Parts: sequence; C-alpha cells; structure tokens
Amino acid sequence: WPNVAGQRVVGIGYAVPYLEGFREDAERVLAVMPAGQGVVHWPVNGPALVTLADEHCLPLPDRSVDRLLLAHCLEGTAEVRLLLRECWRVLADGGRLLVVVTNRRGLWSRAEHAPFAQGRPFSTSQLTKLLRDSMFAPKQTSAALFIPPVWWRLFRSWAVTLEDLGVRWFPTFAGVVVMEAEKQI
Repeated sequence: WPNVAGQRVVGIGYAVPYLEGFREDAERVLAVMPAGQGVVHWPVNGPALVTLADEHCLPLPDRSVDRLLLAHCLEGTAEVRLLLRECWRVLADGGRLLVVVTNRRGLWSRAEHAPFAQGRPFSTSQLTKLLRDSMFAPKQTSAALFIPPVWWRLFRSWAVTLEDLGVRWFPTFAGVVVMEAEKQI
C-alpha cells in the first residue's frame, strides 16, 4: 500500500518480511503467526511486535485493523472460510485485505523442494470467488515470482529480466497471486 499514514497494519502468516516497510508511517504494525507455523522474534532490535495465535481466533478487537496482509496463510489453514471470516471481523469498515498465495498454475507449486509446494495453491479465479463468498470485494490482482524454482546462478543474474518478461507475457504462470480486496459492509 502506498500510504498507510496513521493506519493500523497487521500481517498474518509469513508477513514479517513485508511489514518492515510500513513501520515508519503506520500508527501501529503487528504480526500474527499461526500456531501451526510457529513464531519468530520481530523486529530483531526492540520490543516484539509479533504474537503466536490461532488463525481462527485472532487476538484483536472487532474493526481494529485498517490494512491486513495475509501472506501464505490461506494455503496452510484447514478452515479457509473461518480464517477469512476472522479477517473480516477485525478489519475496519472499508478496510483493505491483501492476500498473497501460491499460484496453482505456477511452477513453484509443483517444485517439491520449494516452500510454496506446501499446502493448497489457488488460481486467480478460485481466490476471487473465495473472497467474494467471504464478503470481500476484490479490487486488483497482480502476479509475481516468475523465476523458475531452480537454484542456478544464471537465474539470479537474470532475475529482474525474467520478472519483467513474466509480468508482460506469462502472468498466468507466476509463482504467486497477489490480490487486494475491500471489506464489504
């Protein structure tokens, strides 16, 4: 999100790497890590801004979050609809949800050694339907991670070029789908 000034931002799942950029402008930034995932201390320097919780019972009051980042959490939860209902509960009216999930059609969901091969991947249409059924209005969708799931040095040096080509010519085969949705009242 380009502007989170004065807003409360919460990340659920593997959201910690994304949250650091919001700490300076947002009123408050917190991370919630699902019990099945485990927890890490964050930020490294300073008091912890992370908690371990059941993703179906978030330790947050109703309508207390302006922006909610759900990063690689839907893939591993047993009750997807309960998790999204809980997200809806804690989001303020008009709040935004940003969902990052493994793409069902991408190479990363098929690579056994890749972390994205764990859990249930989603296609863009599946995620759109799921969000609509959970009282969210999908606003925009993008794709990322076009580098093949191999660890060759050649791909590291071509990373930016491969990402640019993938966005332009092969968005269906991205490693992840990123979708923003707004809470419907």
